[in-house]
Amino acid sequence: MTLVAFNDLMAHAEQGQYAVGYFECWNLESLLAVADAAEATRSPVLLGFSGLTLPHPARVRRDPLNVYASMGLEACRAVTIPAALVFNECPDFYRVLEAAALGYGLVMFSDESLSLEEQAVRVQQVAETAHQAGAAAEGEALSLPGLSGELLEIPEQIPLSEVQTAREFVEKTGVDAFAVNLGQLHLHGRQEVRLNLDLLQELRNALEVPLVLHGASSVNRQDLVAAIELGIRKINVGSALKQAYFESLRTACSSVGEGYNPYEVIGSGQSSDVLMAGRVALQREVEELMRLFGSAGKGNSTL
Repeated sequence: MTLVAFNDLMAHAEQGQYAVGYFECWNLESLLAVADAAEATRSPVLLGFSGLTLPHPARVRRDPLNVYASMGLEACRAVTIPAALVFNECPDFYRVLEAAALGYGLVMFSDESLSLEEQAVRVQQVAETAHQAGAAAEGEALSLPGLSGELLEIPEQIPLSEVQTAREFVEKTGVDAFAVNLGQLHLHGRQEVRLNLDLLQELRNALEVPLVLHGASSVNRQDLVAAIELGIRKINVGSALKQAYFESLRTACSSVGEGYNPYEVIGSGQSSDVLMAGRVALQREVEELMRLFGSAGKGNSTL
């Protein structure tokens, strides 16, 4: 199947009543680990990169977006299951437009500093440009709290999606998918949160586009399964993947003694390679999530 349109992935997920995971990557090892997990489980997959971190002004080096696009698109073409490439949740309007022009299959603009009206105008412009480039656009009317990692615990007040606001936002912007707030937060796995499934049912009844759940790393897993049954078709996972990668990498590095061979511990691809330890741990985490999302085995059927 290889590279397919995002909307086709969503249509197939709706038909099969499962969710496609967007498993956020950050380098070649993470990209290949997610691709390997998709192949191993025969699962449709969304590969991609963070629109927050790649353009971030605090980066020590500013990496060109086209290099990531080329790497990601080639990974999508190389797998034998349906895959699409995502440029996720970026507050830089022009980098989102660039991503659409570079071939990303799904792009997303979101800037929590803007008013709802300003956000809708920008998202509409992104959707129009993305559609002209043959890509899809995702939108959100309200950003999840804790995106920058500042949340250490669940706050007393959690912002939730409003049904009428969501309907008006989708109609005005023309997005292909809409991210909903059901009580989840960017807690990066520090605490477990539960979802408002009654609200999800209302949103599902009101909206005709696929619904997306961000911040899944901290969500109760039974609630994830229930949310998929109620119509969530795309689930974003980031923190849990980086934690699995880092913890395995840390353990592998701590076991390397004095007098090591640098050609073996970095880049050899052998069992002594600390980067390979992180890659294998990440693949296993993604495989488990693909089975949870119900997408495992769905890559064998025709889109």
